[in-house]
Amino acid sequence: MKYFLILLCTISSGNVIAQRLSVTDTLLYEKMVDKAQAKSFKNGMDVSVYIASDKNIYAEGDTLVLGKPIGEGKSAFSKKRNYEYIFYGKPAGAALTGIRNVEENFEGYKVTIEKIQLNKGALGLENYVFIYAKPLANTDFTILFDKHVTITMLDNAINKGEIKPLRSTRPLTRDEAVELLKKKKEEYDLDVISKEEYESFREKLVPLIRSSK
Repeated sequence: MKYFLILLCTISSGNVIAQRLSVTDTLLYEKMVDKAQAKSFKNGMDVSVYIASDKNIYAEGDTLVLGKPIGEGKSAFSKKRNYEYIFYGKPAGAALTGIRNVEENFEGYKVTIEKIQLNKGALGLENYVFIYAKPLANTDFTILFDKHVTITMLDNAINKGEIKPLRSTRPLTRDEAVELLKKKKEEYDLDVISKEEYESFREKLVPLIRSSK
């Protein structure tokens, strides 16, 4: 696919580019996709914290969960799906051995973010963020050689459901806050939680509900 080719071209120059990387503490999705604002970024810029299009916060060391793959299998004899946006290894290695997408049998497995970087789109492609991640230890999700997976076009992977955070960090919507408050009221009525616990939730949720009208 064309976005893989652009990513491979970006990374395959190796240490020469690595020596020129810029670093940012926080990158917002809106700023990342804006070509004018992104002119101040270097290609391959390291990102410590990324606030993605889903408003969740993604940072080095966070755990991600593999969702449902949307890609088709590579074999005409198999109905198994592969992940469209997740492949084995890093782009530099894939440039030599070819891209091998992660298979559907790893759905639900967890990986840890080791590095977040920006790719400035070329040839008309959009800018995007990609991640190097490692499977959690002591699982059968074993990877030979560099032991990483690359999650490319992170926002696409998130929006298509191929990847999700272990815990949501985005603000609740008004509807979500209403539903949560209803649930906590039911739990209070059933003596599942105390009056103090219910009031604590209510104090946090009511202002959010009112401010979102």
